Amino acid sequence: MSLQLSPKTIRNLTRIIPFGIIWLVSGWVFWIVEQAAVGNSDQDQSSRIAMNFEVFLFSSAALMIVGLLIGTIELLYLNQIFSKKSFTKKIVYKTIFYILLLLVITFITYPIAKSLELDISIFDQRVWDMFGDYLTSITHLSTDIQLATSLLASLFYSEISENIGHGVLMNFFTGKYHTPTEELRIFMFSDMKSSTAIAEQLGHIKYFELLKEYYSDFSEAIIQHSGEIYQYVGDEIIISWKYEAGIVNNNCIKCFLP
Repeated sequence: MSLQLSPKTIRNLTRIIPFGIIWLVSGWVFWIVEQAAVGNSDQDQSSRIAMNFEVFLFSSAALMIVGLLIGTIELLYLNQIFSKKSFTKKIVYKTIFYILLLLVITFITYPIAKSLELDISIFDQRVWDMFGDYLTSITHLSTDIQLATSLLASLFYSEISENIGHGVLMNFFTGKYHTPTEELRIFMFSDMKSSTAIAEQLGHIKYFELLKEYYSDFSEAIIQHSGEIYQYVGDEIIISWKYEAGIVNNNCIKCFLP
């Protein structure tokens, strides 16, 4: 019995995986720069974690997992929780949340990595003595800058993806817009009934709020049936499918008549 992922799960995975890649690549870049900067330094580096193959694998896996965790939290939870907050409040709340999260991650990963480097138990007093030295060292500041940079890069990706669409962003990076191809697609044009009368009755502010809820309600059905939002035109939503995705399981019909 084969495991078949739903269109929504596939969509979420394709949006979350880039977070892991961003954190992994930025971590490698910072490590290379750090090695070049402090490799010949005479400063006390006892709190630094010397990189061997075992530590490298652990660090790479940890970076990937942290990136995937932040992607999951950002896309599946925080975006929904703060969707109605102003941009400033959203940034402040997210910053506080991620600072606390990264502090917890540091308290977990450093002792593990240090114990792997020294080949001793994580409960050895030497590990925790060095952890104390690390918290007040330039190495800790360097790590904080690395984590902050990775976080900003992944949040930048999140905001761009959310605003212009994940599919559009991926097409840009893969060069599809530079080498356009002809596609067979299915389109659905969906309008709100009596929208003019509703707008006159509610007023422009409440009508705008209604449109936001209207788009949100439609999004779930579109995602579940492998559709892509091509364009918003006032109260109209233009939905598109690649031909194969639209006809499989009658997705383009069931999206309208579930």
